[in-house]
Amino acid sequence: MTTGSDGSLWSRFQHDPRDPAYAGMRASDRDRGVVHDALAEAYAEGRLDREELDERTSQVDGAKTYADLVPPLLDLAADADVAAVSLASRPDLEQKAAVYYREKLRETFFEFLIPNLICWTIWYLTGHDYFIWPIFVTIPTLIHLLQVATSKQRTIDSRIEKLERRHLKALEPPKPPKPPKSETKDDDGRILRENPNKSEQA
Repeated sequence: MTTGSDGSLWSRFQHDPRDPAYAGMRASDRDRGVVHDALAEAYAEGRLDREELDERTSQVDGAKTYADLVPPLLDLAADADVAAVSLASRPDLEQKAAVYYREKLRETFFEFLIPNLICWTIWYLTGHDYFIWPIFVTIPTLIHLLQVATSKQRTIDSRIEKLERRHLKALEPPKPPKPPKSETKDDDGRILRENPNKSEQA
């Protein structure tokens, strides 16, 4: 498998799926294809048996986000762990937010285009009478498209804030484990229920 120290496997993706900033972003067919190719290479090298290949292939087919693409590669790439996270610069966050907005706008456009094409085509081919029912599909989808198109800066600013919170959270030290609750036992060794009002009664 092509996974040298330069991280060439991860460079095949549109975005590094190990990066927490892209963890929740929708993966494309091209990204899923990268994982399929990597699994096929591992199978050819004898690193996976047929059953494991089929299981991981199904897992990739069902992957929705970039984060879903990492688990099938965890024991196949030495650098499959989540990349080290550092506080991203403002220009970097703005660039990622702009990419997010463009992808959202594109998705919204197709959500408007496809159902309207279908509805208007059906209406036209079935006689296009005076009851213009496709308008009930056009109006809400057009309003949604206009809302997304006219809220570019607000969407980008909101995305930047979310990315900043995500990066800051990733930089936080892990919380210490909670100490075990004290237990009181009777003479027979049975655990007695702790009285929550013990301190009040005292």
